[in-house]
Amino acid sequence: MKKLNLKKAYTLIKAKASFRDSKSWSSSLRISWKSPKFIVGTLTFMLLLGCATVYLSSSTAAAYLVLNGQTVGLVESAEMGRHLVTDTLTKRGQAIGKEAKTHDHIEYNTVWVKKSALLDEMSTEKKLQEMLTSYVDGYALEVAGTQIAILPNQEDIPKLLKAYQDYYSNPSDSNKVASVEFSETISTKPVEAQSDQVKLVDQVLQELKNGKITTREYTAQANDSWWLIARKNDMKTKEVLAGNPGMTEDSVVHPGQKIKLVSTSPYLSVISKGILTSTEIVAFDVVTHTDPNLASGETVVKEKGSDGSKLVTYSYVQKNGKYITKQVVDEKVTQQPVSQVVDKGPSFVPVTVAYSTSRGSGSITGIAWPMRGPINSYYGSRKGSFHTGLDIGGDTGEPYSAAASGKVVAAGWSGGYGNMILIDHGNGVMTRYGHSSKLLVSVGQSVSKGQTIGLVGSTGNASGPHLHFEIILNGDTVNPMGYLH
Repeated sequence: MKKLNLKKAYTLIKAKASFRDSKSWSSSLRISWKSPKFIVGTLTFMLLLGCATVYLSSSTAAAYLVLNGQTVGLVESAEMGRHLVTDTLTKRGQAIGKEAKTHDHIEYNTVWVKKSALLDEMSTEKKLQEMLTSYVDGYALEVAGTQIAILPNQEDIPKLLKAYQDYYSNPSDSNKVASVEFSETISTKPVEAQSDQVKLVDQVLQELKNGKITTREYTAQANDSWWLIARKNDMKTKEVLAGNPGMTEDSVVHPGQKIKLVSTSPYLSVISKGILTSTEIVAFDVVTHTDPNLASGETVVKEKGSDGSKLVTYSYVQKNGKYITKQVVDEKVTQQPVSQVVDKGPSFVPVTVAYSTSRGSGSITGIAWPMRGPINSYYGSRKGSFHTGLDIGGDTGEPYSAAASGKVVAAGWSGGYGNMILIDHGNGVMTRYGHSSKLLVSVGQSVSKGQTIGLVGSTGNASGPHLHFEIILNGDTVNPMGYLH
């Protein structure tokens, strides 16, 4: 019984002590806010809170754009960075209608930065344009294993080749093209290329038309002239002059002088075969009557002649628009020519020569064109006078050939004809070639049909470079259009 009372007494004493401690702690709480420690702590907390608020209001989340491990700059977010890259690639391929691609490794690292740091985003865009490598998918066109162009799409290549073939074969209602092919081997393959290396169909087509331009240097030799340099290098005089600005045909060429030779060759050779139908002139004949009432050398056109026309059908083979072969398969006269009647004085001699020439029946066959070119003036009356031949347009220095085999009976200066060649073909048939810049044959020389005998010029009475060509039968000129084939 005493033990129990002692235990209760101990518990009671302990409870009273605990109560006194609690009251002491409570009293301590009531007075601690007045203490310096509490005041300093509170102020420090408020300061930190204010600083945090200021920091958060002046800062923002952003991302560093990192390219292949190198920091390019800041962007607002990873999403904005991706948009910037996509926009840059789109612009690079815009000109050819494709979006560029990149193999670069791109990362976006999120960070907190001051908002003012994002004001320099333009610098990031500029650096990105400088550092970002890109390419576009294209298709290379190769000719004989050599790449000549890159196009954006695979379907562009057959489109290009068809347009190039049509440019040379020129199909139409009057030109039925049977077949077109290229001489060279053509191949294509997919490639990755810079956007400025890829070109559209129209651009490549124009480059193909212009051909491959090559420039080389030629050292002038003694006695060289512009036309001789052209001849040595299988070029025209105007082509040589074009590569040397400021030079003219009259410019003196000095030995040792460096001459630029700029030549053009096709990237592709188009071989076309077909049937061509064309309307051609049937030359009128000139009927000459001697009138004793006219003075010597005087002529009067009594009845004006007019050319007829004919429909000629050819089979041909062309290479890049130039005939390799051309054969007549059909010919129909659609309008008959009307002969021109001319009266002349009794002592008029249309061709006077101081050398022996053949006489004969005047029968003539197989006369070929001495050169190809536009007809600047036809045979017949012209501005009150009579034109005794054809004027075939050409460039100074362009070669022309003998219309038929024969013997040169004159070669040199001949008044209004300038530098002139006269060839006797026998049986009373002769041909004359006037206004030459250079004669390549001499008197007494035998020439064959198609042999180069001179170069086009404008010597004598000529308003510009051309070949004056005559056919003479037993001393009288005739209309060459009736004999040329």
